Amino acid sequence: MTTSGPLHGRIASLLAFIFFFSGFASLMYQIAWQRLLTLYYGVGTISITLIVSVYMFGLGVGALIGGALAERIRDKLRLYFVVQLLLAVFGFVSLPFLDFLGRLTAGSNYVISLWYMGSFLILPTTLMGMTLPLVTKIFMRFAKDLLSTVSYLYFLNSIGAACGALFASYVFISFFGLHAAVYCAAAIDIVLAALILRVHFLPMPEARYQYALQLVHGHADTGTVLGKLAYPVVLITGFLAIGYEIVWLRVVGVLVKASPYAFSTVLAVYLVGIGVGSFGVARLWPRQTVVGKRNLFFLLQFLIGLYVATTFIGYYYLTTFTPLGGITRASFSTLLHPPFIVPSVASLGQFLSDTFVIIDVFAWPLVFAFVPTVLMGASFPLIAHLSQVEAHEEGRTVGRVYFFNIAGNVLGGILTGFVLLPIMGTAPTLIVFSAIGVLFGLFVTRIAGRQLRIGWRVGVAVTLLVLIVALFPKGDRLYETMHDSPGEGFVTFIEEGRDGVVVTQQKQDTIYNYINGLGHGGRPGYGFYYEAIEGLSFARQVENVLIIGFGTGSTTEMILKMNGVRKVTIVELNPALLRNLEKMPLFRELLHDDRVEVIIDDGRRWLLRTDERFDLIQIDALRATTSYSNNLYSRQFFELAGRHLNEGGVFMVWMDEYRVIPKTILAAFDHVRVYDFFCLASNVAFVRNDEVQRALLADFSPEERQTIAAQGRYLGDERFIEEVTVGYDINEDWKPVTEYYLGLRIENSFRLR
Repeated sequence: MTTSGPLHGRIASLLAFIFFFSGFASLMYQIAWQRLLTLYYGVGTISITLIVSVYMFGLGVGALIGGALAERIRDKLRLYFVVQLLLAVFGFVSLPFLDFLGRLTAGSNYVISLWYMGSFLILPTTLMGMTLPLVTKIFMRFAKDLLSTVSYLYFLNSIGAACGALFASYVFISFFGLHAAVYCAAAIDIVLAALILRVHFLPMPEARYQYALQLVHGHADTGTVLGKLAYPVVLITGFLAIGYEIVWLRVVGVLVKASPYAFSTVLAVYLVGIGVGSFGVARLWPRQTVVGKRNLFFLLQFLIGLYVATTFIGYYYLTTFTPLGGITRASFSTLLHPPFIVPSVASLGQFLSDTFVIIDVFAWPLVFAFVPTVLMGASFPLIAHLSQVEAHEEGRTVGRVYFFNIAGNVLGGILTGFVLLPIMGTAPTLIVFSAIGVLFGLFVTRIAGRQLRIGWRVGVAVTLLVLIVALFPKGDRLYETMHDSPGEGFVTFIEEGRDGVVVTQQKQDTIYNYINGLGHGGRPGYGFYYEAIEGLSFARQVENVLIIGFGTGSTTEMILKMNGVRKVTIVELNPALLRNLEKMPLFRELLHDDRVEVIIDDGRRWLLRTDERFDLIQIDALRATTSYSNNLYSRQFFELAGRHLNEGGVFMVWMDEYRVIPKTILAAFDHVRVYDFFCLASNVAFVRNDEVQRALLADFSPEERQTIAAQGRYLGDERFIEEVTVGYDINEDWKPVTEYYLGLRIENSFRLR
């Protein structure tokens, strides 16, 4: 970028500062709004994909509008001020608006939910999408060409967005809540609007169009400019970009146990890569000819496909056959990512292992995603430059390119999440994506001044495609490699679906079960038997039961032993879990019991849609530190569950946190019993029925009865909770204390001093 004079340099720097923090605030909004929308419309892949698609659609529409307005409106700084001010105003009113909208529409079917999500997101995302083409047009007064302008702005906005994503999740949400992140972003937008207004009253330089006139008048070889052909090309590359991101999120999610920090971290690494690539392309490549830029663009796509294939092939063989597999085992054996630990100095190996797992939530995205996203970031300014064929149309050009990129993103998200991964699986999907990247190499016609013959290009592409298909891990071996082997004699069942990867390991009656790398259930399930017996012993009657989260079915098995049970409704988010378990006779029999009704849905979303009431509700869907867990561990959810209990009904909650969760349950129920790994709650006083307990234990041997009895320990009632939870917060929908656990862990460390 070039400027004329110190004043213009300061103006350009101030605009750069504004655009950096505009990206910062936008990602704070995205992280918080996306998380808040799941409270009303669910956390399944369908809901998440709809939310992301609406978000991206708004950005694309905004890019088109912003590009058109940038060419028509003379006072572009005033328009930029209005856009930024409207974003701030919407940020401040977004939470009460979403709460109002959610209360009216929560639990709607997906088609209707799409319209409600759109009514919430379309305005702010359109405003966000308008900014890049608009600021590009403003910045052309300071820059000498479109390539350097777009690369610089894309860099600023992407790096700012990456910082905003990390700051939102690791700081604001962890310590202050989702609502605080939204209000912080709105406050930033207010400051930015004021700064834009300040710039508006400063003298701006005259626009420069010499580079564009050269392009139009033939001083460069216009035959090498893509023009409108750039739009289908960028549609494809946008498709691949989001497709890769979804695959990376799935793979990294397995390695880091569905951490709530995984999404923002992967997104941050993705955005940093985009920013670095965007910044570097205009500075590291000679800019004398358009010919070089066109070949560079297609070469970058070729290198992206080749790198992704090489990385996954290398990861599989190095993990399977070399000591580097210890890195994967270190991640897999750690529950929290990042963990709140100090590295052990007992041995060098342990110290290195502990140090790695502290940073692995960043390390794995860097390994898989950073290099290809750098190449993607370099591609966007290039394709914007290659599509420019008309003088004075920079804003419109960037807007159109951005729109087609976003359109590709939306298509890539929908097809990858709904079709490719569930039907083909991760490995074939990656092979297809990598193959498309390699085939882009056919359009690289010249390197270092040497013409590349078509026969040579075809030969290289075919050879690489054969090697990729031959070497890529077959079937489910990639995920089998990521999971620890429990020993000899175990049979591994793997099922991949819309909502992730399920791995079940079985050896006779012993079962280990994982969903997205995190343990869910397992057999023998004596602890779950103990929990179920306690709950059934205190329920006044047990005819109609709701179970949210099937696990490995031990609780369901025990409930079905209860006399008088006529219906057990199982609400399970992940159909791949049930498909995987039904490969074993035990689960086929359990799930096909005439009294069992299986519903595939988000548990909270389903409760919002039904009027049915139950004698017993049991949740054991996920750990409290897992992504989206707060939807089932907040005070508002517990109150929702309480409204679906019959008189004298009992609510059972498995827990792995012993202060916040019991206190939150007590905020929603009058009576609570706390055990060492679960709670019972009711709005009537508890009365134990010893006959129920004896009847349920009758089918077990004396040794098994002793084992079951030793699984749990009663700790206390409401008074006990009040005593041990003084000073602790409760989980609220807008303040997920246990899900975003770093704030709680840090506060606990100070309490122990």
